[in-house]
Amino acid sequence: MKSIVRIFAVASAVLAFGAGAEELDDILSDSDDAATSPATQDMADGKTAVGEDDGEGEGEGEGEGEEVDSQKKATAKHFFILPYCRELDGVGEVCMPGKSEWKAIEEGKYYPLGTKYRTVGSDSRLRIVFGKECEVNVRGDSAFGTRLQGLEEKTRAINLISGTILVKLPKNLPEALFSVNAPGFTAYNPAGESRFTYRPNVDGDGDEAVVRCVTQSLSIQGRHFNVMGMRAANEVRIRTSHDLLFTALYGSRGDVPVRLDQGRVLIKDYGTGESRLEDKTLDWKLSPLTAIRIHRSKPALGEKMAVTVMTFDASGELKNRCAFTEKTVEVNSGELGPTSKKDREALAKRAADMAEATNVEGAAAETTEAEAMDAEDGEPSEKANEPKGSDDDLFL
Repeated sequence: MKSIVRIFAVASAVLAFGAGAEELDDILSDSDDAATSPATQDMADGKTAVGEDDGEGEGEGEGEGEEVDSQKKATAKHFFILPYCRELDGVGEVCMPGKSEWKAIEEGKYYPLGTKYRTVGSDSRLRIVFGKECEVNVRGDSAFGTRLQGLEEKTRAINLISGTILVKLPKNLPEALFSVNAPGFTAYNPAGESRFTYRPNVDGDGDEAVVRCVTQSLSIQGRHFNVMGMRAANEVRIRTSHDLLFTALYGSRGDVPVRLDQGRVLIKDYGTGESRLEDKTLDWKLSPLTAIRIHRSKPALGEKMAVTVMTFDASGELKNRCAFTEKTVEVNSGELGPTSKKDREALAKRAADMAEATNVEGAAAETTEAEAMDAEDGEPSEKANEPKGSDDDLFL
């Protein structure tokens, strides 16, 4: 009932998007009060609003009703039904859903979900408000869009297009209510302030995004990686190819925990004899100058990609490498690269020993081949030139 009242209120108020910010807030507030009033609820439930009392259960449920009302009042409404432009400094434009032309932004005006916003000029500033403590600030030549969705949905999301976008949200915002999307990754569960600098078509070979958690926390989810729990002042740089087959993550500020996919493995319990499939992961700390590279390739048949995940330390040396096919236990190489300095030294020593043994065998083979060639040419060897004793010497 409440949703129906709100939808009719919004439809009548923003017809042709002529209602201002304050007017729409008042209309929505009145509609919420009307939808949650006892008379409205009784009419929706088919009950008589006033004067009907059977004399039984008098006083029952009053405490429960007051408790529910107090919980509703204590629960803050994080988002408005529609975002609106609160402040514009410079040149700003909008592109409505389903349209291709850009028009000038009007301050104090609500815009439908699915609208694209942009600022023109390095000195332009734009402030789009999603709720009482939720807003998106655009600086310079930048652009973003809101996700097209129904009015009844409680979550909100924006799509990065270009430039610098600053997101401000409550410190205690519940999980899964707001997200920031870009090709190759999604920033989820943001709280506090976060900044996104997105540059499409960098050097003609993919897009680059710099994600910084200014205050509170932030997480990033992508295919085959999960950046968990970024904290204040943490920053990472993400590079994604146009075909989404290559992803690189570089550490910029702070130590950021990252969980990487390493394919599916078969785990056998020898005590019970049972087997189960598990998705193996690798926990890596993305520090400044360290890197993660993920290569993918499309198969000729099917949809499961062949994936190679590699990690590199600050000096650029390979630390981990794993190759696998998505959700296929039969195709999984496991760990291929050395994981410690001791392992690398042992691997180098083994390679040197094998090279030395190969050199010794090669020298012996060359000597044997030279003697065989001398015999074929008829040249006497050193043993043939040694003096031979006579038969009389045998009796001396």
